[in-house]
Amino acid sequence: MNLQQNQTAIARPAAWNARLAAAATIVVSFWVVGHSLGQSRTLFEQSTLDASRIENRFAAQQGVTTTSSAVGFFLLGAMGVVCWMTSSSEGINWRHPLMWFCAAYVGWCVASLLWTTDSAQTVRKLGILALMLVGAYGAATRFDLDDLMAIMLLSLGGLIGVGFLAELGLGMFRPWRSDYRFAGTCHPNDQAVQCALLALAAAGAVWMKRDRPWLRQILIAAGLLGLALSKSRTTLLALIVAAALAAVLSAKGMQRWLVMSCGVAVLCLGGIAANFVSVADIDQSFNVASMGRRENVSSLTGRLPLWHELWKSAEKRPLAGHGYGGFWGEKNVLKYSQIFAWHIPHAHNGYLDLMLAVGVLGGALYVAWVIATALVAGSRFETWGDAGDLFVVCLLVFSLVHAVTESKFPGAGIGAYFVLMAMATVAIRAPGRNGRILLPSPATTSHYADEHQWQFHPERLAKPHS
Repeated sequence: MNLQQNQTAIARPAAWNARLAAAATIVVSFWVVGHSLGQSRTLFEQSTLDASRIENRFAAQQGVTTTSSAVGFFLLGAMGVVCWMTSSSEGINWRHPLMWFCAAYVGWCVASLLWTTDSAQTVRKLGILALMLVGAYGAATRFDLDDLMAIMLLSLGGLIGVGFLAELGLGMFRPWRSDYRFAGTCHPNDQAVQCALLALAAAGAVWMKRDRPWLRQILIAAGLLGLALSKSRTTLLALIVAAALAAVLSAKGMQRWLVMSCGVAVLCLGGIAANFVSVADIDQSFNVASMGRRENVSSLTGRLPLWHELWKSAEKRPLAGHGYGGFWGEKNVLKYSQIFAWHIPHAHNGYLDLMLAVGVLGGALYVAWVIATALVAGSRFETWGDAGDLFVVCLLVFSLVHAVTESKFPGAGIGAYFVLMAMATVAIRAPGRNGRILLPSPATTSHYADEHQWQFHPERLAKPHS
């Protein structure tokens, strides 16, 4: 009887007012860090000027921590503390093996203070990392994966909506122009990540015990439209890979092999068809694939020469790096911006940035942490069939693919925070219904299947809990 009472207490999801409060806090936190209502106009005006005539705000940001940024990250950390203080300890496990992966990576980052090339910069970046971790793990004690997806929908939907209204109000919403990229209140590449994560979260969200396909489809369409207007090719590719993985994992038995076979067949047929189309058709297809942005495509929009130059610095300290956050100080931001005549705040490659910061060893620890979390979530999805676990797998794969040509993951943006919160939730919350029920029973699993028919595979109920 006591077990049933405990299960009932744990089974209650967070109330929508709690989700809304968390989403509002996250929006305010990242708004003061890097959003502005006039961002789209600023970017448009700067696009007509040479980089040498524009103040390098990235270098200025590295030189000093602004009050607004400090307030934003401290607010995020405070939210985590409040969530932890108001949460129940039931179903929370701080000794999960995934915590060792987190401790190893964070410990290595802290240890880099011993060899960093810029101690002040490393201290600032470690402070930001600490606040984001407190915010992520604190929130994970209060919210499960269903709550996480709801919070993502509220916060990302709000930011994207405000960005759209801001562009309309400033007269900057001009999708008919060939050079237009949807920015809203931030950079188009950041906006693209927000739109992709909105679509990803909407695909797996559970709506008040009932699925609402029409609302889910509207949010997915809005996310995909925003992503298309942002013209971010890296984010689009990462989302396609994540969606393909979701299709494979969602299929069961022979259907999974059928889905995989169809995917391989489509790729093969595409390669064969390319040999029979005209040069003009290939050129047109190339224009579509590049989303209308054909400048410097052969060099990945200037990334290849940048990577070649940065690799020289990475080779000087291959194992330990230059210290967490130590490489991209004001000096190096200005140095590489002057070399390539465009403002460069990072390597535009998450793995290269990891190597520059914490070396091969630190980079390997981070990637191992992400992959281990994805494997745990994938195993739980196979056992329980919960869409939240599938969402985590897709989110982490999205971040790994995105890091090939961008440096948003790991980072200090809203997307990186949601990745940390997802990994924290998988690590500390007990498996099965996102930690809300610790032991399966015929009554609870039957009720769960009735509430989640669109995401649940009944034949998996017979699988043992591990």
